Amino acid sequence: MKTIKIKLKIAALALLFIAVGCETADLEQLADPSNLTPESADPQLLINNVQIRFMSAIAYNEDNEDGLNVRASEAVRMQHLFGAYSGPFSLSATSQDDFWEDFYKETLIDIKSLIPIAEAGDLKGVVGVAKVIQAYTYVTLVDTYGNVPFTQALDGNENDAPAADDGQDIYTAMLDVIDDAISDLSTPGVIMPTNDLFYGGDAGKWIKAARTLKFKMYAQMRLVGDFSSEINTLISQGIIEDAADDLQFQYSTSALATGDSRHPYYSLCYDADGSDDYMNNYYMFLLKDDKGFNDPRLRYYFYRQIEETPTGDDLECEGEAGFNFCHIGDFYWGRDHGDDDGVPPDQLKRTTYGLYPIGGAFDADNFQTVINNPGAAGAGIFPLMLSSYVKFLRAESALMSGTTGNPRTLFEEGVRASMTKVLEFNPGQVDPAFAATQADVDNYVTFVLGQYDAAADNEAKLDVIMKEYYIALWGNGIEAWNNYRRTSYPSDLEPHVNVAGEFPRTFMYPAVEVSSNESISQKQVTEKVFWDTNPDNLQ
Repeated sequence: MKTIKIKLKIAALALLFIAVGCETADLEQLADPSNLTPESADPQLLINNVQIRFMSAIAYNEDNEDGLNVRASEAVRMQHLFGAYSGPFSLSATSQDDFWEDFYKETLIDIKSLIPIAEAGDLKGVVGVAKVIQAYTYVTLVDTYGNVPFTQALDGNENDAPAADDGQDIYTAMLDVIDDAISDLSTPGVIMPTNDLFYGGDAGKWIKAARTLKFKMYAQMRLVGDFSSEINTLISQGIIEDAADDLQFQYSTSALATGDSRHPYYSLCYDADGSDDYMNNYYMFLLKDDKGFNDPRLRYYFYRQIEETPTGDDLECEGEAGFNFCHIGDFYWGRDHGDDDGVPPDQLKRTTYGLYPIGGAFDADNFQTVINNPGAAGAGIFPLMLSSYVKFLRAESALMSGTTGNPRTLFEEGVRASMTKVLEFNPGQVDPAFAATQADVDNYVTFVLGQYDAAADNEAKLDVIMKEYYIALWGNGIEAWNNYRRTSYPSDLEPHVNVAGEFPRTFMYPAVEVSSNESISQKQVTEKVFWDTNPDNLQ
């Protein structure tokens, strides 16, 4: 809810003051940075607000007022989709209002106010970080909607009906913005944000993240141009290749009365009501049975609350036509893609998110409800761009565009990087008797390399790469949706159980924008973003 999100922002900022050593803080007097005037705004507070609102737009999860990640994850079977793609409980015009406003009316407008103030104070590091987030925001908006307001977007009362710019033009402009950001961050003696929520004020890590964003953009545009030279240059300059440089947002365990700074998926699914979300049966099947043995990450991704098999009202799909799984066994309670049967009171029975990445519970055959096993108390992460993701993208680029590196080697490095990230995530929560071993990892790697080697051609090899990338992306459905639209892989995604409607190649414009902006007319979800030249038959 909107009021909850504002409280979250203020609470998070209060925690920042505590973290840097303030002995006391009058929370009642703490100014909301988004309500400050340009003359009174503190650029160090404002950059914190930019980071928080950006992540709210990406990752918020609260019933039907959700962040972008929820809607993207539903489309690609990472989270359960109720009904049709554009149904009342999934992708509708009104379900996007909050994250559109978090992007435009919070993140981008604060950046516009922040940059001249920070430049006047010679805070080049603050400016550079703001520009990286600005570029990431506009790239995300283009990837989500295609054409969006840009050149006229932040004119305020001077233009209350900004027109949409061509998505490819915005990409081009953002490449320049990233270059400017890198220049700012490379300034000798650069002054960085004092409470940087991503990299703790490390300019070198932000520069790598900026180059990685450019790399991701060029990789995303593979079907509409040859950017191999640009990609090779970025690789030689240095992009995210190690987990120490991962671009991720770290949540805490704090659940104050004034706001909740735990991972939003944890807050939703580890409360007294139990898990609000169903897990998708197909995605759980990929880790449980798809290869004939358990994926080493299975117990880290998913947590089973009860040692019972669903029956009766808890399993309405049993015997119904069109279901691909209904129930996958071993007490994993989930739902098939699109299943919109009635919802029984099973919140304390459903399988839910595990330890990675939301800071939930590790599954050690505890079979306790989330009330009795809080796990890591919500100290999770949102993975924006990890080293494993970069390895998979580099493997795709090397295979399909001939860029630097051996695609098979990069593919293996991506799988191993994902395993390490997950298996070493909050190890104090892991029961050693159920922890994955190095032998488990090696066995898995041998299996998927065998699939890669047996693939008939480069397209089939790419299918293998993208499926493993898809599994490694748990927690980030946005990149999974991007990958699927760009490559059409994984090729074996679970079919919809009913009448799906058109698969969203882009989202409809939010209702709040269409109703208030006469320059924006509603669009269809079949309209493609400029870099998507794949056939129209995605499911």
